Amino acid sequence: MKTLVPATLIIILGSYVGLDGVLGVSILALLAAFDNSNGGLWLAYTGQYGDARDRGAYVASAVNDGPFFSLLFLGASGLADIPMIALVAALVPFLLGVVVGNLDPKWRDVLKPVPNIVIPFFAFALGTGINLGAVVSGGVSGLILGLIISPITGGLVYLGYRMILRRGGKSGLGFAAGTTAGNAIATPAVVAAADPNFQQYVSTATAQVAACVLISSILAPMLASYFLKRAGELKSEDADVSNATPTLGEARGEAL
Repeated sequence: MKTLVPATLIIILGSYVGLDGVLGVSILALLAAFDNSNGGLWLAYTGQYGDARDRGAYVASAVNDGPFFSLLFLGASGLADIPMIALVAALVPFLLGVVVGNLDPKWRDVLKPVPNIVIPFFAFALGTGINLGAVVSGGVSGLILGLIISPITGGLVYLGYRMILRRGGKSGLGFAAGTTAGNAIATPAVVAAADPNFQQYVSTATAQVAACVLISSILAPMLASYFLKRAGELKSEDADVSNATPTLGEARGEAL
């Protein structure tokens, strides 16, 4: 619900309006912002207010993080010329991680700090290619985009919880999925590397996605808490397990 439905609608929109998108937001920026979610925040929030089933849904977030789905949808729709090797390169590291992590759980502890270590390096490389004028022009539209991501994509997951999973009052947890993953900031550059036709959109799209990461990490848990509280379900479950999960603040920090 969080990835397939929004991405499909964005691709349909792109087939009509072209890669330029609407209101200064390109199709590249829309896909990069909408087709993924902040898994750390989801795990932290459901660790506090959900149960084992909710925390298990983190696997879906692990799959949609990164540029794979953006590359897949753009390539399959014909809006971009994505080489097969680019799709393989985006997917293979994830699959290898799944295999290694399950064969030897100790590797999870060894590699856990790696994302935080590499962030300064890829962020510096990304920043050197960003046009500051594009950041200013994309900032306002990025803020607006961030404000609509949480209610729209979180609302889709909420409906899935309510109509399909029949979770009743706990359906409000779905809004916690209405986020943009921190590593989505790099997605526009990755897509442009695969298809140079998107290079003109990278600077603005990167600024817009960065704004979405920040805004959605604040708004999504607020919406989830509101709906849970309204249903009388804003209470911790499995306290002993939740103590072992990251806090919302830590999750936001990892995403940024």
